[in-house]
Amino acid sequence: MKALKLKPIFVAVMSSLIAQSAVAEAALVDDGANEEGYERIVVTGSRLARAGADTTAPVTVVTAEELAITGSMNLNEMLATLPQFQGIEASANSYNPENAGLSTTELRDLGTIRTLVLVDGHRPTQTLNSSDLLVTDLNNIPATLVDRVEILTGGASAVYGSDAVAGVVNIILKKDYEGLEFNAYGSTTEKGDGEQAGVTLTTGLSFDDSKGNFVVSLDYSKQNELRYADRAGSRAETSYVRNKLDPYGEKEGIPDLITLRNVGWVDYNIPVDRPTIYLPDADYSYYQFGRDDDGSLTPGYLSATDEELYSYYKQSRVDNPYMYSSNGPVQFQIPDEKYSAYVSASYDFDNSIRLSGNVQYSKVTAKQRIDPEFMYSTWLDTANANFTVPQEVLDVVADHNDGSSWIKVPYTFQQIGDRVTENEREYLSASVSLEGDISDDWYWDTYLSSGKTDKDRTYSNYVDTTRFSKFETVGVCEQTNSCPEFNPFMPLSDETQDYLRLDPFTDTTSSFQHTVSANVNGTAFELPAGPLQVGFGAEFRQEGFKVEPSDVMLLGLNRGNTVAPQDVDRNITEGYVEVNIPVIADVAYAESVDVEAALRVAHYSTSGTNDSWKFGVNWAINDEVRVRSVYAKAVRAPQLTELFAPESTGSFKITDPCDMDNLHLGDNPDVRAANCQALGVPADFVSDLRIETQVDGATKGNEDLNPELAYTLTAGLVYTSSMLDNFIVSLDYYDIEIEDVITRVGAGTIVDRCVDSTTINNPFCSQVTRKADGNISFVNDTYVNNAKMKRKGIDFQANYDWDLNDGANIDLTLYGTYAIHSSFKDANDSEVHNYVGVREAPEWKSSFITTYADAGFKATWQINYVSSTKYSRTATEETHDTPIMPSSILHNTRLSYDFTDSVRAYVGVTNVFDQDWLGTAGASSGSTTYPIRGRGYNAGFNIQF
Repeated sequence: MKALKLKPIFVAVMSSLIAQSAVAEAALVDDGANEEGYERIVVTGSRLARAGADTTAPVTVVTAEELAITGSMNLNEMLATLPQFQGIEASANSYNPENAGLSTTELRDLGTIRTLVLVDGHRPTQTLNSSDLLVTDLNNIPATLVDRVEILTGGASAVYGSDAVAGVVNIILKKDYEGLEFNAYGSTTEKGDGEQAGVTLTTGLSFDDSKGNFVVSLDYSKQNELRYADRAGSRAETSYVRNKLDPYGEKEGIPDLITLRNVGWVDYNIPVDRPTIYLPDADYSYYQFGRDDDGSLTPGYLSATDEELYSYYKQSRVDNPYMYSSNGPVQFQIPDEKYSAYVSASYDFDNSIRLSGNVQYSKVTAKQRIDPEFMYSTWLDTANANFTVPQEVLDVVADHNDGSSWIKVPYTFQQIGDRVTENEREYLSASVSLEGDISDDWYWDTYLSSGKTDKDRTYSNYVDTTRFSKFETVGVCEQTNSCPEFNPFMPLSDETQDYLRLDPFTDTTSSFQHTVSANVNGTAFELPAGPLQVGFGAEFRQEGFKVEPSDVMLLGLNRGNTVAPQDVDRNITEGYVEVNIPVIADVAYAESVDVEAALRVAHYSTSGTNDSWKFGVNWAINDEVRVRSVYAKAVRAPQLTELFAPESTGSFKITDPCDMDNLHLGDNPDVRAANCQALGVPADFVSDLRIETQVDGATKGNEDLNPELAYTLTAGLVYTSSMLDNFIVSLDYYDIEIEDVITRVGAGTIVDRCVDSTTINNPFCSQVTRKADGNISFVNDTYVNNAKMKRKGIDFQANYDWDLNDGANIDLTLYGTYAIHSSFKDANDSEVHNYVGVREAPEWKSSFITTYADAGFKATWQINYVSSTKYSRTATEETHDTPIMPSSILHNTRLSYDFTDSVRAYVGVTNVFDQDWLGTAGASSGSTTYPIRGRGYNAGFNIQF
């Protein structure tokens, strides 16, 4: 069976999809016995091999060359610029070390677990994220091996099974390569930081008169760190704070929240040479000491008073240079190093049978750094301390604390060092497939794969919190009466550091997936309008994971956080049938009308049996206009962690919505206030969380979860111009509604929704325990089927491939999305709020790419646009000093030149006009929409032998 390829524009026209200048070549199978000589095509969204790529579902095809204009070799960063994808928010992983080096993607802002990622049409083995949910790590896929990416919108569970709720991302790798190729690339920013570099070596050969092919590709890449501290005004240095002129939001014409820039903290990231105390009986003043070279304290400064502080601890470092860093060592680009190897082989036998297989290995290491360990402000009686309080401290307390000897001392373990997490992920998979012809019109294929991922997380510079209580060392040292002194005002001795510092400890997780599948499809019989095609098949998967915590996490030696071991797996058996029925052909206003349907039944050993289906219509009015629509039911079965996660205890950093200063922050302040009183919390309540900021809690799984159900509709129009060659436009409406959404919203959200719901008789209040004095003592965070999500919008795409008279070519491609509706509704909510036009849910997103090619020269320019949004749904000039977040327009460009048939080089510039939004609240943490890297440069070359 011979492999053929179609030219890009032919694929685009035949598929009635939007074409690009280099639309990926579709893998085709030559049917030599077919009298009409057509070629069979299998496209994303269907398993039927057909005579053309006309499908009912909208599929966007993006080539590797188009993705490369982003200047990144991270596949997720490439995809994130496309309108269908949710952009990357760098801050999401800043304090999430378990996700360091992990790269995932998501469609429609519906979560990564609702976007199914395929590699060459098959599920790759997944890995665990920080929530122990199985996700596809795109770092396991070397970007240099990607030929194209096919993106399907809407539910596709009937074709591919669970998880294809928002859509499918099918990554097609290069195959059947001959020769030797070497690629090298690198990038940096205008500031000379955040460098990326990599090399790829690929070799392939054909044998036995081109019946067989063998390919080996080796890839290496490295990325250096970028810290928020390297970009002034980023992340925590810019935030909204309560306006002191109207702290309770009661005055008209004065915004409740104002933007504070150059933010510093008064009680965190405290340097060793500037010990700090909090004087509660002196108008809540903070006092900073200095330190002489001999280690003794020197008089310092009343660094901040209650009248000067915002949110109890924030202040501008411009007004007060004695504030401490709010960003510390936190990175928005985490350094990583990647190795990968890919080997594939195929052979076409004379009896129309094709055998193929591949083995893939990758290893990714990432090193994340965050602030040193710390202690929240801790009460200390200076008159009865268990260590010698320096006289300088006693003098300040006597002069400024109204006669009281009680103070609070915030403390940072600077001498222990920054907390460091080293993540190492290894991925190994192998697959083999066999396919062939049953007859002229029937075809079969089988597929067998097995894969495993291993992840080791090694933590360094953490402290054993069981070995100190306040500022006194305790534990095993008490048995020998040898406990070292812990004096927060003096540098820690080497003995104290060694006693408190935990040895590096490693948590290990692994996941596996084994798959076997078989598919048959072909023509059942001929109808007047054409062949009726039928496909059916079965698939069996076994998947599971294992969590092996270190002794530190088992015993809760660091802050009492515990993780229980876990070893779970499940079996999944699925069967499907798919049919394409030609109804009408070659009549007025109906060149062809096809009906497409599919049904899949899946049985999970952990959660029973469910079904999914689709029904679609493909109506070609004439050669120019095609109408298509699909209505589908999709499912997402609960993941193993959502079902069986053992109870893990720890603490949550939250604020109390019933605090008198937080009552007005609810969507409906009157409802919040009434519910707080119904819980027995008085209106003038002052929560202990103002100072402690953390509360005990636990997380665990829920074996009673039901599958999520999604009903998706896509309906579109494709216009292929007959007057203007190679001009195609499409509009596709999408409507995705998910029921019984599985959520674990987090402790803070649980606490808020308890009192922001219409009554306290809701699923959230039962998870919150309050003491008799009103303070929260415990929060239980578990998974529940408790929400609905809905997305509506219109995708639009256009392409014009313009051949100039002198042999040059100009290609214009536009991708865009207009969002109509975006909502998340809890089961107990009385009202659905549309968040389109609110932060992270823009109304408009688009990407326009212009490419000029002439002989060996090619120039590409990309413009990415995201419309402005409100900071929050209820943001107005009364609530925020800047309620509207700005629109984003970013430009990227790339120039390449073929010096010879075998040597090509390129240079590129990202963020050409050096746009940044540093100093803008909500837009300064680094994201696809609002980058903070600044202008970047990239270059590379390709040599073929």
